[in-house]
Amino acid sequence: MLSGRPFRFTQAVEVRFRDLDALGHVNNAVYLTYFESARMAWWLHVTHRSDLRQMDMILARAEVDFRSPASYAEVLDVGVRCASIGRSSFTLEQAITERRTRRLVAEARKVLVHYDYAAGRSTPLSPELRGQLLDQDPDAVDSRGQKE
Repeated sequence: MLSGRPFRFTQAVEVRFRDLDALGHVNNAVYLTYFESARMAWWLHVTHRSDLRQMDMILARAEVDFRSPASYAEVLDVGVRCASIGRSSFTLEQAITERRTRRLVAEARKVLVHYDYAAGRSTPLSPELRGQLLDQDPDAVDSRGQKE
């Protein structure tokens, strides 16, 4: 699903007992929370913000491929990178790997839209924000068809 590029941003997550289902592995819905937590930390890192109330993105699409089960007390690394940038949206790639063995647990692609919550509509990405995305992930393909 994802390109073989390394992730320049990762966040660790330790599997908690409450994350498990009746079969003793992480419930599929919990992976979305792991991905979301890492995505939010990535966003604050990329934009140099510290307040989630400054959020100007909305999740438009999420797709997840589950590759192997995660179990209690495993430490997972959740990677986040920008894959492509459009006029008012960008696509993220994410992967969860088990830290000790590097076993792939899940992969995701997300589309986020730059959004004006007051106006209730999408807005173009500013040059500053586009630059921040490319500074973090210089291999991202921008809408001009160039790799920066």
